[in-house]
Amino acid sequence: KALLQSGRPVVASVAPSFIAEFPTRDFAAMRRALLQLGFADAEETAIGAAIVKTEYERMVASGEHDVIISSCCHSINALIQKYHPLALPYLAPVLSPMLAHCKRVKQQQPGAATVFIGPCISKKEEAELYGECDVALTYEELEAWMNEAGVVPAGDSTEPDEGKRGRFF
Repeated sequence: KALLQSGRPVVASVAPSFIAEFPTRDFAAMRRALLQLGFADAEETAIGAAIVKTEYERMVASGEHDVIISSCCHSINALIQKYHPLALPYLAPVLSPMLAHCKRVKQQQPGAATVFIGPCISKKEEAELYGECDVALTYEELEAWMNEAGVVPAGDSTEPDEGKRGRFF
């Protein structure tokens, strides 16, 4: 809320699993709800998944790596870093979809802040550690905020295709 009041444009990056948590399967309805809360824009984190997929394809095609450990899960990456350091050379140096998407937003909109919204509390630490994402909120936190503001993501509309396939990531 403080970030929204800062005067900077704030863009929400919403995890694809929003369809399981909120009463809509339509991202446009979710975007409208976030705009009502004061966000300048909202996009699906699945856009970042497409960026990540392309980077993994590049790594595999290069043939430079015999073994690649891939994970978009910060908890798994932290586990490897803390308890399996011998596996670190195999951990792919690829951003998570959250970080890749937030980085893209900031490249396209210099000066914008980003807020990731998703189901996992571990994303809070990831956002704090890597700096591409300014704030991470859980769905529970967003639901409480929406309830407080009387905002409900509902309604039907025609969605653009960008990000939709990435929901399956």
